[in-house]
Amino acid sequence: MAPPVQEFSPAVEAVPGRPGEEEFQGQGSLEAAFLARQDVICLDSSDSSGEEEEEDAKPPAIPTITPTIRDDVIELSSGDDDTLPISSESANEDEGAGGTEESSGAHINDSLNQPDAQGRVLVNINHPAEEEDLYLVPQLARAVKPHQVGGIRFLYDNLVESLERYKGSSGFGCILAHSMGLGKTLQVISFIDILLRHTGAHTVLAIVPVNTLQNWLAEFNLWLPSQEALPPDSDPAEVAGRTFRVHILNDEHKTTVARAKVVEDWSRDGGVLLMGYEMYRLLSLKKSFVTGRKRKSKKPQGPVIIDLDEEDRQQELMKGIEKALARPGPDVVICDEGHRIKNYHASTSQALKNIRSRRRVVLTGYPLQNNLIEYWCMVDFVRPDFLGTRQEFSNMFERPILNGQCVDSTPQDARLMRYRSHVLHSLLEGFVQRRGHDVLRDQLPSKDEHVIMVRLSPLQRALYAEFMDRFREAGNSGWLGLNPLKAFCVCCKIWNHPDVLYETLQKENLANEQDLDLDDITAATNPRCPGAGLKAKAADSANSRSNITLPPLNPIQERANQVITYEWAKDIMSNYQTGVLENSAKMLLLFHLIDESVIRGDKILVFSQSLSTLTVIEDFLTRRPIPAGRVSPNNHGQNQTWVRNINYYRLDGSTSASERERLINQFNDPENTSTWVFLLSTRAGCLGVNLIGANRVVVFDASWNPCHDAQAVCRVYRYGQKKPCHIYRLVCDFTLEKKIYDRQVSKQGMSDRVVDDLNPVLTFTRKEVESLLHFAEEEPDSTKAPPQPQKEMETVISQACQLYPHLITKEPFHHESLLVDRKESKLTKAEKRAAKKSYEDEKRASVPYSRPSYAHYYPTSDQTLINIPAFNQLTTKIKETPTYFNIPWHGLYLCMELYWREVTQCLHNKFHNLLKNTVCLRSRISHIVGSQKFTYNLPKIISYLFQLYFFHHIPSGSEVYIHSISIS
Repeated sequence: MAPPVQEFSPAVEAVPGRPGEEEFQGQGSLEAAFLARQDVICLDSSDSSGEEEEEDAKPPAIPTITPTIRDDVIELSSGDDDTLPISSESANEDEGAGGTEESSGAHINDSLNQPDAQGRVLVNINHPAEEEDLYLVPQLARAVKPHQVGGIRFLYDNLVESLERYKGSSGFGCILAHSMGLGKTLQVISFIDILLRHTGAHTVLAIVPVNTLQNWLAEFNLWLPSQEALPPDSDPAEVAGRTFRVHILNDEHKTTVARAKVVEDWSRDGGVLLMGYEMYRLLSLKKSFVTGRKRKSKKPQGPVIIDLDEEDRQQELMKGIEKALARPGPDVVICDEGHRIKNYHASTSQALKNIRSRRRVVLTGYPLQNNLIEYWCMVDFVRPDFLGTRQEFSNMFERPILNGQCVDSTPQDARLMRYRSHVLHSLLEGFVQRRGHDVLRDQLPSKDEHVIMVRLSPLQRALYAEFMDRFREAGNSGWLGLNPLKAFCVCCKIWNHPDVLYETLQKENLANEQDLDLDDITAATNPRCPGAGLKAKAADSANSRSNITLPPLNPIQERANQVITYEWAKDIMSNYQTGVLENSAKMLLLFHLIDESVIRGDKILVFSQSLSTLTVIEDFLTRRPIPAGRVSPNNHGQNQTWVRNINYYRLDGSTSASERERLINQFNDPENTSTWVFLLSTRAGCLGVNLIGANRVVVFDASWNPCHDAQAVCRVYRYGQKKPCHIYRLVCDFTLEKKIYDRQVSKQGMSDRVVDDLNPVLTFTRKEVESLLHFAEEEPDSTKAPPQPQKEMETVISQACQLYPHLITKEPFHHESLLVDRKESKLTKAEKRAAKKSYEDEKRASVPYSRPSYAHYYPTSDQTLINIPAFNQLTTKIKETPTYFNIPWHGLYLCMELYWREVTQCLHNKFHNLLKNTVCLRSRISHIVGSQKFTYNLPKIISYLFQLYFFHHIPSGSEVYIHSISIS
């Protein structure tokens, strides 16, 4: 028998100012609090008389709760009318009514994104009657595509709304999530021109990857030339010059004085300031630079003389820079490749969040990369607190979506995943505009992505098996078990080509982690090992992409960061002969793809994330002849080998900006018939590069982050491409690389659900996605029938299947086939309503959340719990501080084993006899916390259950899943 609700009538005071919530004033009751279900509730007794008013109203009926118990999740279903029934009739009734839901946002109907009869493009559609029409300048109006018109209008609606609204509002941010190659730069330039011409905006800060700075400047000069650059006889009706200056802050500005000069000019004169992420981070941290970087002398230094006046001048300059950049900062801040804002604790993210301007724009072609928390971080930058705290977002969205996206997920988990994915998508569609490559289908040739599963050579299989044996011997406590990224580094050297591993052995490079572009994936993949890749992170580079603040390492982390040793490979590699192409099936297939592409007159890009692998490819390439018919005209038909910077180019992180631009322009030149191959590192070549001169791409190894491979593909599939594009992904089967590729598909599927509201096929089980290291030593049976080329198969792939059937484990397939949108899995209108209602109900039920920004609303009375009758009987005095509860509903699945009878006794003022006891929390999920036991002070447990009893109505005998209990 539950205690009567009317026994407890403390004052209920709600946090004011919460959107969509009613406010309580003065005295109230827990019944009223339950009915209102406030997000934050503070229990306080502010009645000086100490007498409680009698309530005439009946207490709210407690609904019947039926626990549905599964192995790992308990679902509480209510028997009242709160639940929206979804019958087959209602589902069928709405079937097909919703149509195809392409990616979201306003202004995505391209039939409306058209110029008027005079060729003008109106930006502020539906503006107030008293405001004038705002049109793009003529040269931009002629250039923009319909989807770009929609993007410009979307930016205007979110950041400006109306000219009058702009003057009196701090504004909002938004995310322009157009796929790569759709012209986000042009859209932003067009919007900036409208902003600075017609509003009171004075300054715009554009923070972009450092290797795209020159590209941004060139785009501004192309589309909006300065007044001085226009010919004297130019017609303003044809071309209008820009009315603002474009400032650029790059590595040429070495000293604080030089940097302060650029920032001061921009702040005074207005316009646009272009700068890199790393530069912004350094300036926002007030790091001064007198003479740039100097090499440290090994000789002992003499007395250090400090010029105090110079130090003061430096500090004053840095204060001025910070004031201009952040406090108050620019009127609008734009972050290109904004998915870099994905680590909440990274100094770059923290520095960007310090900008006071709320008009923030994130440009990204790949909004969701590794996980939903990264997506939350980016959304929280443009709309702070819109999705709640990180903890709240994880409880409401991340865990339900992750739990239900595998093929072996329970039906309830899969349904909840579909519901929450839709709710998250619909919540964000007001300020996230997503446009996919479907807008290019009518304007660009076709694109096919082929996945070729490759067999390891006997030598590679022996090396891989030996490496896995060492893993077994070390166990989970060794460096490999604690840091799978290091296993990834080693395995790349095995499956790409043993020559890469041999070179490492010869150079005795025991910890060559900088060979791979891994600096951004540590936190996403192994949070236990924040120190992974310390060497790479310690590199003092002005263009360093890493900005993770590393905490002190504990012994486990120290083991995880032990250097990689290659002693295990020395016996196998003792008599190794280098330069044998057949030692790697990948290499054989790569050069088949290169030769066949060149014979067909197609230029080809080769991407690898390993610099050593690029070097090995280059060595093999320089020893091979160029296919007949494609030699230089002056060679008179003789066999000609590949020559760097003539027949092939290479671009990696060491390539200077000027050399980079020269190579790209020469490669894209249609008159250049001598250069056929471009070798690129995945990270250096996936941003700010337009390589439409090629139409074939080989992704030689799978990246941990699927964004990098996708960006590499989009170097060729973009505006200006004239030929059909073919992408070849080479993946070693039965290895860690296959697992990484599986994860790529899983991550892409999650992105499709949340960002694009699609329903990709559930392809993999949870075990397949989560188990990284593949221990199986089985070699796929080579005696089985080799894959047969299909009639519809592309000719180059078909020839590879005929020539090298023993190197391919299964028939090549299309990458897109694993991401097919299942139309039958789309939610009906009734299901969408149910999804939204269940989300809102759970959000209300998961009371109360606590947010730091609302701290000043909390009551200051120190009698919070004392006037509650159940707590008056406590023999131990409760800490006299304002009390609120932070109890996320989902979590790490800790099972609280308390019998409800004991709880009700406690709530009936009888729990004082149990005060000396503790309550044990044990885990039901052994792989998360093992058999550890956790103890919490009983009054805290009782306080928590007291809230659960009145706000969640947990029935007798049920088990409650919680994440944390905190009383402040």
